[in-house]
Amino acid sequence: MNRTASVKNKVSIPKSEYLRLKKVDERFRDFFSYMENVIDVREARKQIAQKRVVSQEKLFKRLGL
Repeated sequence: MNRTASVKNKVSIPKSEYLRLKKVDERFRDFFSYMENVIDVREARKQIAQKRVVSQEKLFKRLGL
């Protein structure tokens, strides 16, 4: 006989706490996006300093075109 226990998959939290956590999540997302841009700029500056050429295809992929 297989017996399974019913498990509640939801946790109740106050709406104010949910909104606060949502704002924190958005700020982290913005921060990580900013850091990705900073890293990309730093890498591009290194490549320029080394006089490396970036192919157009790679550039367009990075720009999302």
